Amino acid sequence: MLNILSAILGPHRAVSVYAFARTKGLALAGGLALICIVAALLLLNDDGKHEHEAFMTVDVLSATPINGDAKNGIIASVRLPDGTATSITSTEAPIAQSVTTSACVEKRVYVESGEARYRFKLPRYCENS
Repeated sequence: MLNILSAILGPHRAVSVYAFARTKGLALAGGLALICIVAALLLLNDDGKHEHEAFMTVDVLSATPINGDAKNGIIASVRLPDGTATSITSTEAPIAQSVTTSACVEKRVYVESGEARYRFKLPRYCENS
């Protein structure tokens, strides 16, 4: 590599560039790669806007309190109206304690991707729908 740099930059500059590349080149390349990854994530990510689609009451297949206490939250598997099952987590104590054999779930659809996401809500939201 030193021979190639000598042919391009001259012998004195080649040694300086080679020493810099050997001592700081890896850190510089890593920093540049990190900046490129962060920029790509920011530029290529959608804005996260979603639309509320519906509140629904679903059957709870299994529910596990976080750290053994529902006051800390709950991780539950639920059966959606289309027949599929999904796992939903809530760390809000009032909502987590309201999950029994059935639960109130809000369906949100992301605008750009059309992906549906679900989250637990208090039972009063499902009483009117």
